[in-house]
Amino acid sequence: MPAKLKRCVKKVQKQGKDKSSAYAICSKSTGKKESFKHYFERNTYYNDTLHPKFWTNGQFKEDVLKDILTIVDDFIEGDDHVTLEMIEDVQLTGSMSNFNYSDYSDLDVHLLLDFADINEDETIVKRALDGKRFIWNLRHDIEFNGHEVELYFQDVHDPHVASGLFSLQDNKWIKKPVHDPPEIDHKDVQKKASQFKIELDLLEDSLDNTNDKDELGLINKRAQKLKDKLMNMRKQGLLSKGEFSIENLAFKTLRNDETIAKLNELIIKSYDLMFSSDDLGEKAGLDEWERAMLSALGTKNDPSRQHETEPEQYPSGI
Repeated sequence: MPAKLKRCVKKVQKQGKDKSSAYAICSKSTGKKESFKHYFERNTYYNDTLHPKFWTNGQFKEDVLKDILTIVDDFIEGDDHVTLEMIEDVQLTGSMSNFNYSDYSDLDVHLLLDFADINEDETIVKRALDGKRFIWNLRHDIEFNGHEVELYFQDVHDPHVASGLFSLQDNKWIKKPVHDPPEIDHKDVQKKASQFKIELDLLEDSLDNTNDKDELGLINKRAQKLKDKLMNMRKQGLLSKGEFSIENLAFKTLRNDETIAKLNELIIKSYDLMFSSDDLGEKAGLDEWERAMLSALGTKNDPSRQHETEPEQYPSGI
């Protein structure tokens, strides 16, 4: 990752953004954005070997392995709820345990334990551990060979889909990846991604055309539903066909072109506006916004309604 882009990502993360959102924001500001098609087709996306700075003949570099396990010890040390004895395994997953790594890949280190050993309400456990992990990753900037270390907690009972999975704790492969360059139909990927882009465009337009709290609530709810649908799409794609499923690649397209970052921002903005005490000004509302869009349908065969500039009654984006 270019130094300027990396500095920007770290700065934005410290403001509370997740890494993918930070990357999307910084890619735009630093001019480093590229299409997923170009990113995928570059020679460095699917590689002939495992990352040579971390692997030698299928074995993980011992010096890096020892340092990562030391980081895990420091991460757990002093915690009131999680002890080292509770950690059943420490695993490396994701692109750095496979052939599809890039300059932007992290070392994704998963700490496996039984959430039920902490509390029977595993939803609360996951939330708490996610918080602990988030604060640690926010406060620490640890890299090996230019790749950041990201720590995650994982319940031992959760299925984890990966074509490459390595136990750092036992220093052995759990699932060794097979070198098999995929064939991707980019038209299918773009078609799947475009459905979410269209929905987001409509959400952004509708948000610009109302200040009614009930309508803002509907927009927020719809945006949350769209995000859930997006995450479920990726999950199902990974379960059915793995990392190179159309669904997962569509998700990566939306992440790389900032669609997901925009959706996250819209969710936050619509929620804030629901409870804002500021004067939001007069806006037509969603009924008028819908009528304005539908009225555009009548301009095709009516010369008197053709226009060169955008008429005032149209919502932004039309």
